[in-house]
Amino acid sequence: MKSLLLDRITVAPRKAFDKGSPHINGPAEFGVSPGKECIFAFPVRGEKPVTFRIEGELPPGILFDPVSGRFSGRPEREGDFPVRVIAFNVHGEDVKDFTLRVHPDKIGLAPLLGWTSWNAFRTDFDQEKILRTARALIKSGLAARGYNYINIDSGWQGCTRDKETKALDTNYRFPDMASMVREIHELGLHAGIYSTPMVIAWGSTHYEIFRGSCGYPVDVYGSLQTPEWLFFGGLGKTPFEKEDAARWAEWGFDYLKYDWSKCDIAHSRSMSEALRATDRDFVYSLTTICPPEWAEEYRGIAHMYRNNPDTEPCWRSVRSSILSADSWLKHCGPGGWFDMDMLALGPVHEYFGDAVLTNTEAVTAFSAWALLGSPIQISCDLERIDDFTLDVLSNEELLAVNQDTSSVAELIKSVAGAGGYEFRIYRKTLSDGSMVYGFFNLGEEPCYETFDLGREYRIRDLWACRDLGKTDTLKMSIPAHGVRMLQVC
Repeated sequence: MKSLLLDRITVAPRKAFDKGSPHINGPAEFGVSPGKECIFAFPVRGEKPVTFRIEGELPPGILFDPVSGRFSGRPEREGDFPVRVIAFNVHGEDVKDFTLRVHPDKIGLAPLLGWTSWNAFRTDFDQEKILRTARALIKSGLAARGYNYINIDSGWQGCTRDKETKALDTNYRFPDMASMVREIHELGLHAGIYSTPMVIAWGSTHYEIFRGSCGYPVDVYGSLQTPEWLFFGGLGKTPFEKEDAARWAEWGFDYLKYDWSKCDIAHSRSMSEALRATDRDFVYSLTTICPPEWAEEYRGIAHMYRNNPDTEPCWRSVRSSILSADSWLKHCGPGGWFDMDMLALGPVHEYFGDAVLTNTEAVTAFSAWALLGSPIQISCDLERIDDFTLDVLSNEELLAVNQDTSSVAELIKSVAGAGGYEFRIYRKTLSDGSMVYGFFNLGEEPCYETFDLGREYRIRDLWACRDLGKTDTLKMSIPAHGVRMLQVC
């Protein structure tokens, strides 16, 4: 059989999100707790207006809007509710089989897709900038591809607590948090917030202090005694998790990033219990250092967990994030995902200076986050985003790989050698029986690899978005820091 030679990486331009016949993106299932508010909108590319129709039974208490394609209400009965969703416009229609799962423990079934503020703005943001970003997520077409969370990081917190509820107040940048969240929800998006069990949150400076969800006195024995911990005050011994969680639920938030260096089980669990006690569902993210040996305990507590430093727009950081996933893949699956942290693509805060990924590195980064099942959080200024970055972020075929939760990726080959050579192959089996291979050259020089598939398959290039024909042998030229993403069936 003649082998297939691959010697050039091509990134297909994104499809117009507001033209042509409908295409339904997003996951095949969504979980909501009985009695709690359901917010879910089907992300659809295509010329507007797009109209929707549902075939199948929905739980009592849940309504479906055929104009917006959104679920609303509070389900009154537990169970799995499979439906068929049809989206149609003047050009045609698209069909998706979908299951609404109503159970107390079925949140975060697919990796989260959205945007987060940290690399984009650091702490230089306010309520209006967050709302402009939410609108930009819609205007750019990214929401139509499935990105649906707007998550604010540290920088919203004040220094005082409400005298009656004891919940943490906002600072002057966020005069009406409930109004902001309501507007985000009206766009069909979810909203996320940030906190920490430290008495002083990361992002604080000598000029501005952001408080955490635990207060003084400091737990000296539970805090790591390093200059960084001493500056930020360490872990607080006075808990306010219940009060803060109740306030966030009152505002309408859907996600919490809980951030401290040592993600101990006690603090992880206490905030989890506080969130579950509210009348809202929260996707709960633990960060920064979650030891792999506690992975199974984390799975019963949170929906996302991370043990790598903040991702920065440089290859060293991206490579480190990719390698950090190795020991976690076997612990991932619906409801619990290893978080490789925010993406390093696009225009970021001036804090990073001129640091930027090359186009090749950007493609590799997105490929890894998509294939390895990480939540994908864009963290750039969406009002200044460039066309190439939009093309990368808008690759619906790779987003579909990420949102396919029927299996998780596995590392099937890892080779390192002299001269900076470092080559890895990951494989993931999709729900339709096809397989996606990621061939990653993490080294410093181009590499030339041959891979025997064992038998003849049809090959599709997921970056070029085109079929390549049939073969049983792949011969690939992969640039330094580059990748090949191929689907075989």
